Amino acid sequence: MSTVTAPTRARPGRPARADVLVAAAVWLLDLALFSTAGSDLAHAGAASSGLLLLLGYALLGPVALLWRRRAPALVFALVWVHAVVGAALVSGYQPVLGALAALYAVGAYAPARWSWLIAPALAPYLVIAANEAWLAGQTDPGRRTAVFVGLALTYAVVVTGVWAVGRWAGASRRRLATAERRRAEAATRAVAAERARVSRELHDIVAHSVTVMVLQAGGARRVLPTDPSRAAEALDHIVRAGQQAVEELRRMLTALGAHAAGPADATPTHPGAADVADLVDRMRAGGLRVTLTVSGTPRPVDPSVGLAAYRTVQEALTNVSRHAGGEARATVLLRWGDELTVEVRDAGPEGAAPEPAAALSTGHGLLGLRERLTVVGGELTTAALPDGGFQVVARLPLATPVPVGATP
Repeated sequence: MSTVTAPTRARPGRPARADVLVAAAVWLLDLALFSTAGSDLAHAGAASSGLLLLLGYALLGPVALLWRRRAPALVFALVWVHAVVGAALVSGYQPVLGALAALYAVGAYAPARWSWLIAPALAPYLVIAANEAWLAGQTDPGRRTAVFVGLALTYAVVVTGVWAVGRWAGASRRRLATAERRRAEAATRAVAAERARVSRELHDIVAHSVTVMVLQAGGARRVLPTDPSRAAEALDHIVRAGQQAVEELRRMLTALGAHAAGPADATPTHPGAADVADLVDRMRAGGLRVTLTVSGTPRPVDPSVGLAAYRTVQEALTNVSRHAGGEARATVLLRWGDELTVEVRDAGPEGAAPEPAAALSTGHGLLGLRERLTVVGGELTTAALPDGGFQVVARLPLATPVPVGATP
């Protein structure tokens, strides 16, 4: 099983390392590309008060970017005010990248209703465009309008594009998060379904075998003083029931191991409809008076359907042995037609039930059986009969569309 390592996250209220790097990059690039800080320092040879003011003010906007993921709209407002004031009042400083980074965060982390912030985002750049147009007009007044319009359109495209890229990145991140959440939920459901399947198999194997063994042991104890040969026969049935349980558990564990390791060359087999006759013979040998009737023409069915039919008979006959007591009588009918109908009916108790029988029921047999039949597209009905007996009827489709990943 592969192990998924969770990504490292910043502590609540503390900026992530990536946010610090973005803020530092914005501060340095704005100073290097869109201010006179470098040339002022080169000419003066030392930091003047004006240069220190420029450096300090330029730092305020990027600091706000540290929280752009948590409050993108508020951070944008702060950076926008910083950019407008800086472009208009701070000599030698025209901030460009801070407002773009904040607008990207609005697109990536804020709801779509905040898209109107594109309009005010243009304001600092219109100030820059106006300043550039005024400088260009000092040598050629006729160029002022053209420079202003050209720069304004360029900045409009850049600003809108930055928001759109942020919106696309945010949508992609949300889609990936949703897909990951759905994969995790699907994995959780698959694990739960597998646990339920294993639980049903264990119940069907262990509960049936233990019930037979306990009832046989009780019978052997009662007849041991008067009929040792019958007691010995009961002990033989106990041995066979235990061996059968071990064999079925081995097959189930083999199937689970093959499923966990991947496709295997040999597919472990499960009991099916064709094995119902052997099951009836074993129950009859254990003292249950049971008859089997098959009508229609048996045909191959999906293994999950065959296993459901087998488990239906097994659970019903186990309940007869557990509750009917004495010389219990039951009939099993397999009717093949457009669907496979499995009917098990008992005639009610005859004599006192074995002493331990009341403690043998798990209370989940019929519930698990109903779920098993539902998985393969069948249905289960149960009813108490007027004569004191009980009837279990399972209707199973002959061709079952088994869901992908489901196993019997």
